[in-house]
Amino acid sequence: MKPDRFFTTKESMRTIDTFRILFAGLAVISFFLTEAGRFVYRPYIYSNGINDFGLADSMGNLGGIMVQIFLMLAVLNPPRKIAHHTFLFVIVGYILYEILQLILPKGIFDWKDVLGTIIGGIIAYSIYLLMRVLLRNNKTYFVIK
Repeated sequence: MKPDRFFTTKESMRTIDTFRILFAGLAVISFFLTEAGRFVYRPYIYSNGINDFGLADSMGNLGGIMVQIFLMLAVLNPPRKIAHHTFLFVIVGYILYEILQLILPKGIFDWKDVLGTIIGGIIAYSIYLLMRVLLRNNKTYFVIK
């Protein structure tokens, strides 16, 4: 399976398989966990003066990177050999955007956001690797001709 592009192949873009469905599900789950973190966890931490080492502050980046990665994996459905391009692209993009906050008007740079992005990327990649180990057989359900 030769890559036609940097992120995917024509065959995998046309295929609905187990991994694509799981990636979409993980994107949705990550979204709701991120929003729960923003609207439940963060206010609780702030109102009770708990030191969580900046986790509440970087919740958007930590969860947002996971949502973005799994959403891109669901849309692109990349083969295993080139899926890491998606991870690198999204993580580096988030970090560059955070660094650009230094020169953008009204931008606020925060090292905690950079750290949250890296941690969220590591968590997403760990989940991806775990999926690949646990689900060796990727069943194809539908191929668009």
